[in-house]
Amino acid sequence: MQRLYKRGVFLAAFLAILGALIVWVEPVQAQLLQGSITGNVTDASQAAVVGAKVVAVEQQTNFTRDTTTNSAGAYNLPTMPPGTYTITVTAPSFQTSTTTGLRVAPEQVARANVVLAIGQLTQNVEVTADAIALQTDRADIRDDVTIRTLQNVPVPVGRNYQMLFVTVPGVSPPTNSNSFTANSNRGLIITVNGGNSGTNTVRVDGTGTYDMTALAEPQFIPALEEIENVSMSGNSFDAEQQSGGGAVNITIKSGTNSIHGVLFEDHTNQHLQAYPWQADRTQANPKFINNQYGGTIGGPIKKDKLFYFASFEGTGFVQVSPFLAEVPTAAMRTGDLSGSPNAIYDPATGNPVTGVGRTR
Repeated sequence: MQRLYKRGVFLAAFLAILGALIVWVEPVQAQLLQGSITGNVTDASQAAVVGAKVVAVEQQTNFTRDTTTNSAGAYNLPTMPPGTYTITVTAPSFQTSTTTGLRVAPEQVARANVVLAIGQLTQNVEVTADAIALQTDRADIRDDVTIRTLQNVPVPVGRNYQMLFVTVPGVSPPTNSNSFTANSNRGLIITVNGGNSGTNTVRVDGTGTYDMTALAEPQFIPALEEIENVSMSGNSFDAEQQSGGGAVNITIKSGTNSIHGVLFEDHTNQHLQAYPWQADRTQANPKFINNQYGGTIGGPIKKDKLFYFASFEGTGFVQVSPFLAEVPTAAMRTGDLSGSPNAIYDPATGNPVTGVGRTR
C-alpha cells in the first residue's frame, strides 16, 4: 500500500510538472514568415477594373488563394507561403490574364500589376513575371540569397550558407568562432551595417535559433541543400523582426506534388590544397581529408494537401595539425641536462630573490 501511495505521489508530481511546462512553453510561439501579393488591375486606358477575380496558385503545391479587386482596382493577398505563383485575373468583357513565375519570399511584398484587354472570356493573355528591381511596398532594406545562389555559387570547406553573406551589401565577412573551419554546423559571426554582432536575429521558418552561450552565433545551421531562401533585412525593418542588427530569415524547402531530391558529396584533401605558409615544403603536406555527403527528398503524402520533406548531411573529417617543438635529447631523458642550450640551476641554492650564487 505504501509503495502504491509513493507511486501515486510520484505520478501526481510528474503530471504537475508536465502541466507547468506546457503552460510555460505555450506562450512561446514562432513567427510564421510569409509574404504577400498585391497589385492593381486596370484596362488599356488605365481605368480601374472593379470586381475582377484574382486567383493565386503556387506552382509546386497548388496552394490556392483568391480575392477580388476593390473600387480602386487594387487587390491584396496577405500571408502567402513562400513559393512561385501563377496569378490569373478574370473579369466580364475582358480577356483572361495569366502571370506566371511570380516569386514570393518571406517578409516580401510581391507586386503583380495587370492590364486587361477587352475581349471574350475564352481568350487568354499570358505574361511571365519579371524580377522585382526595387522594393516599393515596404520600407525595409533587404537582400535575398536565393536557391539559385545556394546551388551555384562556390562555398568554402564546410558548405555553410552563412559564407554566402559576402554577397550581401553591408554585411561584414563572416568569421569563425568556437569550432574548426570544416564543421558545417558551426555558427559564424557577422555584423550588419556596422551594428553589434550580438543583436542580429536568425530565424528558421519563423523559429528563433538563439545560442544562449554565444549570443553572436546562431545555434542551428540548416544544411545547404535543404534551404529554399535566405532573406536578410539590414535596415528600416518592421518591428516584428525584433532585431537590433540584421534580421536573417531562412526558409526550408518543402515537399511538392512531384517527388524530388538530391544526392551530394563534397570532397577535398591535402593534395588539392596549397602548403600552409609556414610549412616545410621538403616534407609532405599534412594529411587533410574532408567529406561532406548527404541528400534530400520531398514529395506528396496527399496531393495538393499534405507533403513531406527530409534532409540528411554527414561529415567525415581527418586532419593532422603540425606544430614546432623542441624535444629532449637522449642524455636529457636520463637526467643529464648539461647539454641544454639554456642554463639550468639547482633551485635550492643561491639567493632566492636575485639568483646570485646558484649552483648549475
